[in-house]
Amino acid sequence: MKTIDLLSCPEAVLTVELKSMKIKELERHTRKLLLKLGLKDYEVVMGKVIKAIAKLDTETNDRFLALQTLVNSLLPEGEKNKVERAKVLEKLTIIMMLLVAKKFHQIHTKQS
Repeated sequence: MKTIDLLSCPEAVLTVELKSMKIKELERHTRKLLLKLGLKDYEVVMGKVIKAIAKLDTETNDRFLALQTLVNSLLPEGEKNKVERAKVLEKLTIIMMLLVAKKFHQIHTKQS
């Protein structure tokens, strides 16, 4: 699936597609979406996201919103189309959460 298709597909289809993707493919989509939003340093952004996820309280009701707010705070100003930016940010946050979960699972299963 192409990155552009992720932005326009329905949530039910997106969920199935993302769950079946490997880590490398999720990373590729994340990089492309970050570039679309004006961020070039994937490693720095992912480092901040991973640290933020680790610090999020499991009791927090909306961890997704907290992570989305973090990613949004890293974005450069001046985006012309706020609606499209919000849509891309939402999909990007979903992909990043899944990517971190898959990486964690991969590390955990290798150590066991």
